Amino acid sequence: MYKKKTILALVPARIGSKRIKKKNILPIHKKKTLLDFTHKSILDSKYLDRSILSTESKKIKNIAKKIGYEVPFLRPKKYASDNSSTENVIKHAIQKLKKNYDYVMVLQPTSPLRKGIDIDNSIKLIINNDCKCVISTFFSKKVGKFPVTL
Repeated sequence: MYKKKTILALVPARIGSKRIKKKNILPIHKKKTLLDFTHKSILDSKYLDRSILSTESKKIKNIAKKIGYEVPFLRPKKYASDNSSTENVIKHAIQKLKKNYDYVMVLQPTSPLRKGIDIDNSIKLIINNDCKCVISTFFSKKVGKFPVTL
């Protein structure tokens, strides 16, 4: 919680991918997966009230639970295709949780360099500036690293 605002972290992780199958659970560095790196950043954040992983895969669910994720449900396969929107994944998760949060932070596993401080700085940015959303991105060193607010 930050300034009395509740924040849910939602980690969407599906088994399918066009280019790299099962990429979220493949070991990439010292036997750590993309899910491991995302979970570490969640644990290092000070302001997240709850974090859940949303997946359609029993295999990902089992691996995620061993890492320490809360996986309270499996999402329908229709929300796990190449054409599925993140918006539908968020709506599905909120409906299943039956609890309202002031903010939902989507943490894609494919951003393994994100740190807990990055999460916290994004939370501060969106709440302190009363933004509708914050999108993080990374540019080359020539351009610099900065958040984009909408």
